[in-house]
Amino acid sequence: MATESTKPTLLFVDDEERILRSLRMLFAANYRVLVTTSGVEALEILRREKIHALISDQRMPVMAGVDLLRQAREIAPNTMRLLLTGYLDIEAIIGSINDGEVFRYISKPWNANDIRGIVDEAAGIAMSLEQSVDSASSQRLGGDAMSLLLIDDSPETASELKALIEESFPRTFALEWATSLGEAMTILEQKNVSIVVSETQVGDDDMTPFLKTLKRFKPHVVTIVLTSFKDSSLLVGLINQGQVHRFLPKPMRRVMTVRGIQSGIERSREIQSRPEIVRRHQVEAPKQEMDAGLINRIRGLFQRGARPASPGT
Repeated sequence: MATESTKPTLLFVDDEERILRSLRMLFAANYRVLVTTSGVEALEILRREKIHALISDQRMPVMAGVDLLRQAREIAPNTMRLLLTGYLDIEAIIGSINDGEVFRYISKPWNANDIRGIVDEAAGIAMSLEQSVDSASSQRLGGDAMSLLLIDDSPETASELKALIEESFPRTFALEWATSLGEAMTILEQKNVSIVVSETQVGDDDMTPFLKTLKRFKPHVVTIVLTSFKDSSLLVGLINQGQVHRFLPKPMRRVMTVRGIQSGIERSREIQSRPEIVRRHQVEAPKQEMDAGLINRIRGLFQRGARPASPGT
């Protein structure tokens, strides 16, 4: 039986005491549970305690949840970060992707079984990576050369991104460009793609089911969304089911795009040196609205090219 000292540690942050009481009761049997109503205090706890999963509300006085998660990423990068909120705030969702790099976005009111499953998964990943942190990786997923795949039917976007990459990342990438889902799948089968930058809509193709399925079968590929669309439900799906690394707006903002791609390079190299960290980016099972035919088509294509990573391995 696990003792209090050997249990994984959770930190819940919410400005409502009743919410914290409910969460403590829900998780106390299997976890060491810490709670606070203050984002500032949460940061102090992170500095002195080993926290396996941080679960924060978004709308709090003094410090919003996204701001807390952003600072938490700097203080305790190995802590799994989850955002808990009753509001689909588009800017908060974008911030949770770009600044907080959240593992899951959990909506209030939550289902007890659902939130237990999500938190169990997050804490389990943190524990398993903690055990492997001192061991050398036995295998790299690829060499130093990188390919970046742009999926967008706009020649202007392709030209602009090509010029930006040539100027800001010379000799870093082989740039591939697909103007349809079919072209993208062919390139992914033939090339060792490290980073995918994709629109959410390319011609008649909704790319979001593809991006979600891509993460399931190619978890080491870093995905960045570059789009003018700002749909909150779409973005939550891309967090929970696609683990998208960055959201970049159109029209393209040079500084933001450079930072996003630089972050993608760093993440890709981190995964190459420590393949086990792809566990941090495991995705939820696909929702029923995802087209089963598309999932089977992508699964077959990727399994012919390379054996997909199994969850938790």
